[in-house]
Amino acid sequence: MIRIPAVRNVAAVLACAVMAAAGGEASAQWKPERGIEIIAPSGPGGTTDRTARVVAKILTQHKLVDVPVNVVNKPGGSGTIGLNYLNQHPGDGHYMIVATTGSISNNILGLIPYNHTAFSPLAMLFEEYLGVNVRTESHIKTGKDLVDILKKAPDAVSFGISTSLGGANHTTLITPLRVAGVDIRRMKTVVFPGGAATTTAVLGGHVDVVNTGLGNMVTHLRSGKLRTIAISAPKRMWGDFASIPTWRDQGIPADSSSWRGLMGPRGMTPQQIAYWDKVLAAMAATDDWKREMEENFWVNGYVNAQAARKRLDEEFAEYKLILTEVGLAKIK
Repeated sequence: MIRIPAVRNVAAVLACAVMAAAGGEASAQWKPERGIEIIAPSGPGGTTDRTARVVAKILTQHKLVDVPVNVVNKPGGSGTIGLNYLNQHPGDGHYMIVATTGSISNNILGLIPYNHTAFSPLAMLFEEYLGVNVRTESHIKTGKDLVDILKKAPDAVSFGISTSLGGANHTTLITPLRVAGVDIRRMKTVVFPGGAATTTAVLGGHVDVVNTGLGNMVTHLRSGKLRTIAISAPKRMWGDFASIPTWRDQGIPADSSSWRGLMGPRGMTPQQIAYWDKVLAAMAATDDWKREMEENFWVNGYVNAQAARKRLDEEFAEYKLILTEVGLAKIK
């Protein structure tokens, strides 16, 4: 028998339904309840650290989040210390890391047992083209000069890179040199924990050449202490680097870029990812963000979490191919 509830019971049922619906809507939303940590998996200075600080500054100044935003440097282990620290906070949307190619290449290199799929991609932020730089008094005047020397003696020149073999600073260097016919396996390469340390090394004469982001070099270029001899972009850049030839300008048909993005720890919920999609899209639309792109010689390439995951999958396949070819890959 079907029982028809009394009026007062109907009212109670409706009230419960309204409360349940409201609770369901609330549970579908998420926002930070305490401070945000942006992890820079490198030392102070350099593009990775600068990226973290630019993101923190804009999120704070534009009041895009209601909680403090702090940058935490976790250098070492070719970025793995920062990645390991991030995944000590599974499912916690208050933590994110500045993602670099190390996020995918370290697994291929055998440095860590997991790749980008062990994290929660949040965004791709920008492309960065790198410059090959020497001291002003160096006898190496052009990218072609460098190639000519290396083809005769691949270990005749020492290179400083950060933060790992197989990372962006390394691959954007060896890609054009490989195309030019240099035996890249015999090159003398020194790894530093960040862009600032690498720049200090070349200024002090501890290495001959440094390959790094243009934003790291511009001050030294203006002061006359360093000279940029080749840029990894497909076409010439702007501002202080407008007159600097690309590798292609110098007869070497190759270009290669780095990138920076943001990843959260594994297990983030769809609601947390949706929150950061909204916030980071708003950040990338600000004039301050566009100004940072211009001043740091970064090419704006913001995409959301879903597109970032697709890009990381593609990058993983490309890096695996390159690093296998040069004998650095440890996975099949």
